[in-house]
Amino acid sequence: MSSLYRIGTATKDVIRKFRTSTARAEVIRCLPIKIEPKPSYEIVIEEEEREELEDITDVDEMADILPDNSPRFLLTAYPVTTKEGIKQTPLILLFWKPATVVSQEWKMLYAGALEMVRNECGTSKLVEVTSGLEDDDDIEDLKQQLSK
Repeated sequence: MSSLYRIGTATKDVIRKFRTSTARAEVIRCLPIKIEPKPSYEIVIEEEEREELEDITDVDEMADILPDNSPRFLLTAYPVTTKEGIKQTPLILLFWKPATVVSQEWKMLYAGALEMVRNECGTSKLVEVTSGLEDDDDIEDLKQQLSK
């Protein structure tokens, strides 16, 4: 069976390096992943957003960088301290799909590629973000989901 999507070697290498370099991260680290438009539908790293996301210190700053009108996958290293006082930095895949995305095609493309990206990133946890993080309750809800 032929797949509609393709993840190139360069993208796989960036994901692999991100996974190993964030194992002991002290601050939130994010790697934005997008799907190129047709005809390729190649899954790539969004470099412009990646550079902007390097400077964030908290999840509420993501909403200012990520697009309002297009979905994204966001491989996220989110440092937490357990109840026992142990510091951990789990890898979580955020599926950014704000309610303002109007294109049904893009919604379906990202939904179809979700498992492929999740498997490539090697994450066991998936968090869908549909709110756009405009208000404090949405941000707190996301922080709780990331910390579980």
